[in-house]
Amino acid sequence: MTLGKKTLVRADRTRDAGNAVVETTILAPVFIAFLAGLLVVMRVSHGSAVVAQAAADAARQASIARTARQAKAEASTSAMHTLRDRGQHCTPSVRLDLTGFRRPVGQSATVSAEVTCVIQLSDVGLPGLPGTRTVTKAHRSPIDPYRAAR
Repeated sequence: MTLGKKTLVRADRTRDAGNAVVETTILAPVFIAFLAGLLVVMRVSHGSAVVAQAAADAARQASIARTARQAKAEASTSAMHTLRDRGQHCTPSVRLDLTGFRRPVGQSATVSAEVTCVIQLSDVGLPGLPGTRTVTKAHRSPIDPYRAAR
């Protein structure tokens, strides 16, 4: 009886010999697609955080400017530097709400900045995934109530 069991075990092993190749052939593309999807999610998440930081920096720079013209220039420059320093290579669109500068000095007011950036995803290269993702973030900052033109 022992001899019969050994023969049965050997027969099962020879039938299972090609299963590893088939399983790998089926699961490898699924695993690669999962990793690519994870890469896309991480890239969009990181890009979103960087654009949010650029909007916060732009609003802050605009809020400490003395004039609306100076605020516009400094906010755009600040957003561009933040994006470049954090590895987000895009040309941002910076929209500012500078109506707070119309208020007299000494009164509280705010300035808001909205930064839009297009994140490139085309190098991931999976079918069905978009080539780009547009991210827009906004931030508001109080204007210095004691600003004065020089």
